Amino acid sequence: MFNEILILLLQKKRIEMSIEKLFETGERMQDRSHFRNMVLIAKADGVISEQEVALLHKMGQKISLSEEQVEEIIKDHKKIAIVPPYSRADRYEQIIELIQMMQIDGQVDESEMHVLERVAVGIGFKDLEDVDVESILALILRGEDTETMLEEFL
Repeated sequence: MFNEILILLLQKKRIEMSIEKLFETGERMQDRSHFRNMVLIAKADGVISEQEVALLHKMGQKISLSEEQVEEIIKDHKKIAIVPPYSRADRYEQIIELIQMMQIDGQVDESEMHVLERVAVGIGFKDLEDVDVESILALILRGEDTETMLEEFL
């Protein structure tokens, strides 16, 4: 009896998840993909710092992920499909946020740069040279907000 109830509950959960995926908008899929990339950057150096975890949770809230969803994606980001942004502005917004994640702990690690390069190509840049990482880092360290940086690069 217990097993039958458990099976029914699991089937119901799968159906709910399938329906949620079915009606997920392109923008929502793009947001989750970007969050996945943020997790990749945070994990690149082998340690997710407290600052990185805080930024991931802040980003998760911004894109309406529950705490449970945030933790699930941090634990296993491979379940999320890669969906590149459609517009140039969205690409730059994402790369700026990825660079913010990369430097949030005060260190830019070589492994983070390697992951950033792979992600940059994945979201539509030719290569990392197509992204002015040094200028973006300088603007971040100067305290500029994302909107100001976008105006600078678009």
